[in-house]
Amino acid sequence: IVGAEGLLRWRLPGHGDIPPSQFIPLAEESNLILEIGEWVLNRVCLDYRTLRREVAEPGRISLNLSLKQLRQASFIVRCRSVFRRHGVSPSAFELEITESTLMADARRTVHLLGELHAMGVHLSIDDFGTGYSSLAYLKRLPLTTLKIDQEFVSDLTHDVDDEAITSTIINMGHSLSLNVIAEGVETAAQLQFLHDHDCDEVQGHWISH
Repeated sequence: IVGAEGLLRWRLPGHGDIPPSQFIPLAEESNLILEIGEWVLNRVCLDYRTLRREVAEPGRISLNLSLKQLRQASFIVRCRSVFRRHGVSPSAFELEITESTLMADARRTVHLLGELHAMGVHLSIDDFGTGYSSLAYLKRLPLTTLKIDQEFVSDLTHDVDDEAITSTIINMGHSLSLNVIAEGVETAAQLQFLHDHDCDEVQGHWISH
């Protein structure tokens, strides 16, 4: 195990766990995502400090960033303040943005990600292959990681197109000196394919729920 991802669930009495695919769009629409995002960052920093008391090297913890968080004028200052308040190093964290978030305001995002990188935060492109990112911008970003969307991983060994796309993304990521992670790995066959094609890391239920 080389790290973990902070994942949000809404546990509503009488309804069970509501997945983020249902409540995050509502949070974005109502601007509650700003408060939720700050709560998540604080909570993960607290959890990381607890984990560090039990494990000498817990690895990196990744978190998802929304477009509205990035658009906050004070976003960088807030991040720096949270890390300082909890006494954790920014280098312990990896912030994930989707392709669609990146391309919504590419020039400004490139600048913001540069500031986060200078702070020591690791950066990754999440759900790669499902958006319309410009390779020209990818080259300019201070990225460390590229994550293959589970949409391509789920049919590995059953769909030759998904196999071709996945292997191409791995090769492209390596050519850009990026660490490549495959999401949604749930079977031994998927894991074997990714191993055979030199994918660096995997995450999914095959590893841990």
